[in-house]
Amino acid sequence: MRNKPIAPIQRPKSLCDIAVESIRNAIIRGSYELGEALSEAMLVQSLGISKTPIREALSVLKQEGLVSVIPQKGTFVFTLSADEVSQLGYYRYALESTAIDMAMAQNSNALVKNLLKICASMDKARSKGELAEYLELDSNYHDAIFHHCGNKYLVEGYSFVNGKIAALRTHLSSHPTHTDKSFHEHFEIAELLEQGKKEEARLLLKRHVTRGERSYADAVDDIAEADKKAGLRNKHKRG
Repeated sequence: MRNKPIAPIQRPKSLCDIAVESIRNAIIRGSYELGEALSEAMLVQSLGISKTPIREALSVLKQEGLVSVIPQKGTFVFTLSADEVSQLGYYRYALESTAIDMAMAQNSNALVKNLLKICASMDKARSKGELAEYLELDSNYHDAIFHHCGNKYLVEGYSFVNGKIAALRTHLSSHPTHTDKSFHEHFEIAELLEQGKKEEARLLLKRHVTRGERSYADAVDDIAEADKKAGLRNKHKRG
């Protein structure tokens, strides 16, 4: 009698892993404002776990760039200056444009099919007013490009800033025109790739992830202002 294979036991997540996931998701979804102070006591109460896994989780999130630790002041949700947002956009474009080239060379049909499928889901979420679902699908769209590129180093390079990009995406979604532009650009990039117009797709991707000197500048200014606002809030709290 043959033994039937059984599924391996899934190890339960550590408290640190649970805390990392919970705090990361809260930052990405905008539950915490950019520049907002994160006190250990508040996180202990919110998550119902001790300080040790909270501190370990904040250390992980610091490495991911989602929080910053300022000596004598505390831990804060990240913020970026206008120049830093610009640098992040061009770093993202360098990685993503290369990933598109590689994904198209490996299996263009698979990439295009996946992107168009995600676009269709984005359209449905948008028509229903499901912003959180739409933003998650937006992340999935760009993740798919790296999934199909076949280069683990590009994947790792993008994962280093992926959480920060997702959080910025949530922040920018408060600008109505941004989400509209973003939606149409996703579809157009996929359609250009389907038509084999890779250079046109790259140019649109560059505009999509950097926003150049266009309306993105207003959003960048808002992000840069978050530091000032957070500083004022914390000052008033201490006062």
